[in-house]
Amino acid sequence: MAGNGAPGALKVVRGSVVTHRRRCGKATCRCAGGEQLHESTVLSYTEGGRTRFLMLPAADVAVVQAATARYRAALAKVEADGEAGRAALISRLKR
Repeated sequence: MAGNGAPGALKVVRGSVVTHRRRCGKATCRCAGGEQLHESTVLSYTEGGRTRFLMLPAADVAVVQAATARYRAALAKVEADGEAGRAALISRLKR
């Protein structure tokens, strides 16, 4: 991402881009009342059975969103191909 080579070089990324809204915990902060929460855009992903979050710089959000969309499209294609393969196998074995 920024500073780590060309941001457009990301082909696919597993995860979801989400906006976190949360309190910081400081009693005198604007967020203490719960109305004006702090926001940050993060990549949410699982690793070793745990949900992880990676904060994204604003300049990289669109690139990462596009890469996660490509991942979901590739995953859907693999799922469809797998279903077609299973259907073909079942059809062949029934003959």
